[in-house]
Amino acid sequence: MATLAELQIRRDRLLERLESLQRRVTHGDKSVEFDLTQARTALELLEREMARASNDGRILRHLRVRSDKDL
Repeated sequence: MATLAELQIRRDRLLERLESLQRRVTHGDKSVEFDLTQARTALELLEREMARASNDGRILRHLRVRSDKDL
């Protein structure tokens, strides 16, 4: 698994690429429209991995004990 710093670098690179991408390109009388959902999906996945890595892999759980009797 990648470290948080590595994931941050990947995210920064992906953001740079996403900002440089164009949705529509026109040349003469022809135009092409690109779908950028894959790049956005990859960005969301990286952000989820970063959230998991910042948690250090620990699963946080809360345990609540209730009792009618004195313990």
